Amino acid sequence: MTTYSTDTRTLTPGEHFVAIRGERFDGHDFVEEALEKGAAGLVVEQVPDDVPVPDDVPVTVVEDSETYLGEQARERLQSLGTEVVGITGSVGKTTTKNAVATVLGEAMPVVANEGNLNTVLGLALTVLNRLREPEQVLVAEMGAYQRGSIERLCSFFPPTVAVVTVVQPVHLERMGTLENIKRAKSELVEAVPEDGVACLNWDDARVRWMADRCAGRVLSYGEHPDAEVRPDHITATIPLLGSYVTQTALAAFSVGLSLGMDAAAINAGLARLTAERGRLRQLPGRGGAALIDDTYNAALASTLAALEVLRDAAAERRIAFLGDMLELGTEEARSHREVVQFALEAANLDLLVLVGERMTEAARALEVDGLDAVLLYDASTDVISDLEAGRRYVPAPGDVVLAKGSASTRMERIMAHLLHPDVDPRDVLVRQSPGWQQIS
Repeated sequence: MTTYSTDTRTLTPGEHFVAIRGERFDGHDFVEEALEKGAAGLVVEQVPDDVPVPDDVPVTVVEDSETYLGEQARERLQSLGTEVVGITGSVGKTTTKNAVATVLGEAMPVVANEGNLNTVLGLALTVLNRLREPEQVLVAEMGAYQRGSIERLCSFFPPTVAVVTVVQPVHLERMGTLENIKRAKSELVEAVPEDGVACLNWDDARVRWMADRCAGRVLSYGEHPDAEVRPDHITATIPLLGSYVTQTALAAFSVGLSLGMDAAAINAGLARLTAERGRLRQLPGRGGAALIDDTYNAALASTLAALEVLRDAAAERRIAFLGDMLELGTEEARSHREVVQFALEAANLDLLVLVGERMTEAARALEVDGLDAVLLYDASTDVISDLEAGRRYVPAPGDVVLAKGSASTRMERIMAHLLHPDVDPRDVLVRQSPGWQQIS
C-alpha cells in the first residue's frame, strides 16, 4: 500500500511526499528535496515551475492536500470496515487514548495516532501508513480547535465508540465560552451511529449533558452514584501518578466493555499502563533528585493536580518550576493567581520558580514576589542560565522537582538540564525533534 510523508526530514525512499501549506512553512518549497530523497510520488496543490519531476514519479494535483489525505483515509477505513474509537475532552485526551489502546491491545490489534497528532492530517497519516488489516481497531484522539473541528474529523474518521473525558476552560481564547467548548466536544457524541456507544464521564455535568445527543447507547463511567462503570470495577494496580488516574482507567474500562472485552482482560491491560512523555512522568535527576516531568502542556486543573502529586511525594525538599498557562481567555489572571496561591499555601513547597509574564503578574498581585522561596523568570532559558551557573537552586538527594507549563513556555528545557547525565533527553522528553530544537 502507498505510504505518505509530509516532512522531508523524515521521508524515506518509496514514500509519497504530500506538500502541505502550513502557518510557518509551505511544503511546495521542499518538493525538490523530497525527490532527491527518493519520493516515489507527489501530492501537491500545484507543481513548482522550477522543479523537474522525473517521468516515473506520479504527480497528483489536488485542491487541498490535507482534505485529499482525509478522503483517502476515509476510503481505507470503509474498505477495511475498521472500528474507530474517538476520544476528546479538554484535558486527558492523550493519556486516555494511550490507556484505551493498551487495554484493547489485550484482545485485538490496535493502531493509535502518535503523540498529539489529533488533526485531520495527523489521523490521516496514521490510517494510511499503519492501518492494514480489517481486524485492527483505530484509537483516535480528536482535538477541537473551534466549533466544527470535531464534526469535520468525524466526517473522515466516523467513530464507532466515542469517549469524552471532561469539559473545562481550556482554549478559551479560541472558543470564547465554556458553552462553546461543551458543544464543540459534543460533536463527537453526535457522530456516533445507532449501533455505536458513547462512553461519557458522569462526574462532569457538561459531559452528562451530551447523553441526549447520542443516537446510540450511552455507557456512563465515574464515581457518580448513577455511573454504570465505577471504581470498584478496577482491580488492577495502576502504575501512574495523579488524581486523573481513576478517570482514565474508567474511560478505558468502558471502551473495553463496549468492544466485548471481559473485566479480567481489561484489568490486565490497566496494570500495564505507562506514563507518557511530559505527563506526570517520573525521571531520575542530577544530584540524586527525583523529577516529575509534566511539561507537555498546562491548564488550571492539570496544574493543580500536578502540584497535588508533588505535595504528596515523600521528599526532603519539594521544588516546582511553573510556566505560564496559555489560552485561558478571561480566566487567565484568576487562574494564575489560583495556582500561585495553591502552590504557596497547600503544596508544601520549599521553592517555587515561576516562569513567564502571567505567572510573574500573579505573584505580584498576591504580593509574594519578594519572598525568598519564590523566584521569578521571564523565560525557561533564563532559568537554565542560573542552573548552569549553580545559582539559586542546586539539585540534592531527596529533592522532588516538578516542571509544568504550556507548550510554548518550553519547560522541558528545564527538565533536560535537571535530568541525570546518563539519560538522553531525546529518549524521555517532549519536543526533542529537530524542528522543535530550532525554535528559540
